[in-house]
Amino acid sequence: MKRFALAAGVAALAVSIAAQAGAAKPGPQCGGPLWKQLTLADNGKSVNWNPKVTTLGDIAKLAAPSRITAARTTSFQRQVWKLDDVVIERYRLASNGELALELFDTATNTYMNAYVPSTGCMTSNATLRKAMVAARNGFMKHCPAPTGNWQVLGARAVLFGVGFWNPVKTTQGALANGAELRPLVGLTITQGCGKF
Repeated sequence: MKRFALAAGVAALAVSIAAQAGAAKPGPQCGGPLWKQLTLADNGKSVNWNPKVTTLGDIAKLAAPSRITAARTTSFQRQVWKLDDVVIERYRLASNGELALELFDTATNTYMNAYVPSTGCMTSNATLRKAMVAARNGFMKHCPAPTGNWQVLGARAVLFGVGFWNPVKTTQGALANGAELRPLVGLTITQGCGKF
């Protein structure tokens, strides 16, 4: 009887491991209904790839759409934005492997979140996949390894990212309007994390 229970336990464990291995593939577990926007799996349809310089203060003033859908419906979502000399206040690794950055603008005392998706959640044909991977690797190479908990950083960076409206506004660092840069397609640490 004990052997049967042990065999059943091992079989259940094998099923669990197989299910977890399957979860590494792109799909709903990598972001839900907005996943294609989060990872550019929609190939960035209608996105203007010529970066436009902005500030956290200006993004904070934008009006969120009345309804957030899987389609890019606003000019904010259809643009790559550039943030110069922004502070990465904190960072952490989300449960799906996404790198979450809490940004801070000293001039306006404004916080906002930006994200780099997990490479396991990027599709092979995603527009600018190499740029997203390079942004992620650049951060990982120069800064302490992220954990599941928020870590204080205080590094300065230049960031490039696609505008995104997050319907969830309760995350630490979230703007009241839900605006984020997600995904980031460029990240250069200019001060901190060994860069001076």
